[in-house]
Amino acid sequence: MAYFSQRILAGAVLAAALAALAGCTDACNGTIETTVLYAKPGPQSVGRDIYVDVLNKPGLGSKQTLRYEGKEFGTFEHVVIINDPKNEFAANRSICFSTYRTLTAASGGLLEDEGIVRIQPEK
Repeated sequence: MAYFSQRILAGAVLAAALAALAGCTDACNGTIETTVLYAKPGPQSVGRDIYVDVLNKPGLGSKQTLRYEGKEFGTFEHVVIINDPKNEFAANRSICFSTYRTLTAASGGLLEDEGIVRIQPEK
């Protein structure tokens, strides 16, 4: 009987662990899919600027060699900066959306960000 109870408990623990892992995956709801590279504080320290590589709409981004904290982070084919003023995407590994608007470059932005398209996903 004790063996049977241990098997049930082990199964319940495994099920809970799998449910927790499933909760960590990002749901991709949208036709444009991106992979998050990293984030920095946004303009005037409001929200975040999230650097992403666009996976399925190559015309949206541009090839960029990114630097983070003075070190080369890597070269990516289709980079855009997503404006996230409310930190909605703070924990995402990917961000998906269907519609967006293009933003003008923020004044006082980083020199290394010149030439990178800035967008705001719309809901």
